[in-house]
Amino acid sequence: MSPQELKAVLQAGLLSFPLTDFDALLNFAPKAYAGRLEWLQPYGASALFAAGGTGEFFSLEPSEYGQVIQVALDTCDGLIRDFFLPYIAPRNQGEGYAVSIVKAGATLLGHSAGPVSPPLSELSAAQVEQLGALIARLGPQ
Repeated sequence: MSPQELKAVLQAGLLSFPLTDFDALLNFAPKAYAGRLEWLQPYGASALFAAGGTGEFFSLEPSEYGQVIQVALDTCDGLIRDFFLPYIAPRNQGEGYAVSIVKAGATLLGHSAGPVSPPLSELSAAQVEQLGALIARLGPQ
């Protein structure tokens, strides 16, 4: 999806930030989550933000996060493969990289917000290069 297509999707209507389902033992519940996504689909959301803020992003283990995204891909297929999966690959390689990758992206676009504050760490040069390639391919998101 091109940046212009993504912009059109985001402006087209409802954005969906689904909750992430867990069982009584606090394990990710993929069948329940898929059911939630299927329940939301008829409402016509133009974009899905799987495992976002209301999806308990900050409390998910990296393996759980991957499972949530995979269920979303399998259930909803689409806004996710082109941008979000390549974006989260470097982000998931270090603690605190959710902030580091946004700051690195801002720097690449000429809008630096300075370094991340400790105990967070900066992306590696290779990860910044990956992010730069993604931005060059899809444009700023």
